[in-house]
Amino acid sequence: MSYDKIIVNGNGGEFPYSESFDDESYYYEISIVWDDRDGELFISKWGSHIAFDDDHSWLDFKIAPNDLFPNQKELTHDNILSYMSTLQERESEGKIILKEEVEKYYQRYLKSE
Repeated sequence: MSYDKIIVNGNGGEFPYSESFDDESYYYEISIVWDDRDGELFISKWGSHIAFDDDHSWLDFKIAPNDLFPNQKELTHDNILSYMSTLQERESEGKIILKEEVEKYYQRYLKSE
């Protein structure tokens, strides 16, 4: 993934990211380290997931940024950092999806288009 922007947190930690928008949502792809694992955090207004680089599993969250930051067409850096903190605090609500299951969902998606 190529990132063209950087978010810097209060401790000086840097999170490279990219963003895109359409009529329905905002979309952020953020390079992160989660529990010593490299991955990408994907955020849309409906929820998020982390795609881990090592085994291609996902940690899926049903925590909608739109509930925390309603009626916003895009998130500020502070919104994104706050959302990332919320995910850490509520990590137990995340669901692990193994690589094989991710692939199965992706194949279903391709067939539905």
